[in-house]
Amino acid sequence: MAQKEQFSIAERAARWAKATRQYQQTIPSQFASQENMQLEFQLPKTRLLTRIFLKVKAVATLKSSSGTIQRDAMSPYGILDRVELIMNNGFAPYSLSGKELFMYNVIRQNPEVLLPGPSRQHMNYVENVATTAGKDNEISFMIPLPVSLNERDPIGMVLLQNPTSNVTLSVRVGELAKAYKLNPSNNDQVTFKSLSITPMVEAYSIPTIPGGQPDLSVLKLVNSKMDSFSGGGQNTLSLDIGTIYRKLIFYIEDKDGKPMTPQDISGNMQLVLNQADTPYDIQPDLLTHLNHMQLGYPLPEGMYCFDFSYQGIPNMGGSRDYVDTERLTEFWFRFNTSKGGKIIVVKETLSRLQM
Repeated sequence: MAQKEQFSIAERAARWAKATRQYQQTIPSQFASQENMQLEFQLPKTRLLTRIFLKVKAVATLKSSSGTIQRDAMSPYGILDRVELIMNNGFAPYSLSGKELFMYNVIRQNPEVLLPGPSRQHMNYVENVATTAGKDNEISFMIPLPVSLNERDPIGMVLLQNPTSNVTLSVRVGELAKAYKLNPSNNDQVTFKSLSITPMVEAYSIPTIPGGQPDLSVLKLVNSKMDSFSGGGQNTLSLDIGTIYRKLIFYIEDKDGKPMTPQDISGNMQLVLNQADTPYDIQPDLLTHLNHMQLGYPLPEGMYCFDFSYQGIPNMGGSRDYVDTERLTEFWFRFNTSKGGKIIVVKETLSRLQM
């Protein structure tokens, strides 16, 4: 019997790059007739999925006595209540709210493109002119769902070209008012008029040459959880174990919904392994400035990121700093506050599949 030919990781990557082809295909738009609707898109059963780009267009009627309504700090992503990528067994490796999707995407090069710009040429465009009688305003933005590891490495792709697999993109539309920060003293009002979502799928053909097929044994998981903390001293948040962490993003706010800045957090922020090992023990303002240095852009107030994939370029580093929790019994995040509040955790992890 002939022995199966073995290829190194570098050889497989070179063969993959030589034999595959990129495809970018737009899926027909769907329209929401009202707020709080669920829209579902069946992805084409072909090729290897790497990214999905969501194009969202909406029209809202704005009323105010002040002439304008202030945009939300993470505008307009809050108008999406939930974005999920669902496999045929109900498993959702991708599940985030619109704001969480923004927080996840902002850990990238040129993160400022995610912020509202002054013209429709910008990736994010949010009008905010209001009158007492009501004026229609356009909301238009695009945001990616990165499925694979990054734009370079063929890891984490999802095989769509399988007769037994069905992959669905599910988007639950929220309220258009969440794109704005309403001021009751100005009688601010935001009314839904229309909304459409158009996905564009980026996928790659499956090479047929020996050694050209990518490794599909690793799945990237991007999800979130919310928890409350009492304050009055040290807060300890238990993090999920059993996977390999590439990114950890925390958004911390008090009970009134005000983001907690480094001045609201005393002592250091700590990541603790098995109760005793503390590889990350950083002052909040230093972490904030480290994030600014890495991204070239200051993160929104209340947001803090541990990016284990950073090695000079966001998201393009190797596995050196990944946090493997498969053999841990405890993984904690600790921080000190005088006030209570809530914390949102957005995490990107890798899971090894049984092939």
